[in-house]
Amino acid sequence: MSSIGSETFLSLSGPDIPKLAAAVEIIDRPGVNGTANRVDALKAEELTIYTLQSVADISAANAAVDDYAGLKGTKVTVEDDQGRSVSDVLVVDVRVIKKQKVLISSPWGTGALVWAVWLLKPTAV
Repeated sequence: MSSIGSETFLSLSGPDIPKLAAAVEIIDRPGVNGTANRVDALKAEELTIYTLQSVADISAANAAVDDYAGLKGTKVTVEDDQGRSVSDVLVVDVRVIKKQKVLISSPWGTGALVWAVWLLKPTAV
């Protein structure tokens, strides 16, 4: 199972979300013995992530849309399908692509499915 903030998903797909780390620039000037270095902050790119969530029924699917919207502009922890967790990820945008009732519950307790696309950006603490 994967998650974005408090929302748990059957599937989360897209690129790995990197943790931010400092970039080191080596400064080597002609005519000077030795080198220096400078630490620069990295700028993260926005990442597109696709999710599939299982909910109890169509009213819970409608509520999920509101819950997703409430995460916009907040920093959350994201855990992917392999259990890798990255904190302080900014939810830039989220859009629900599709909501669908389920006739046969699989996994058990599933009455509807919600597909969404998220725009996320790793940030510094």
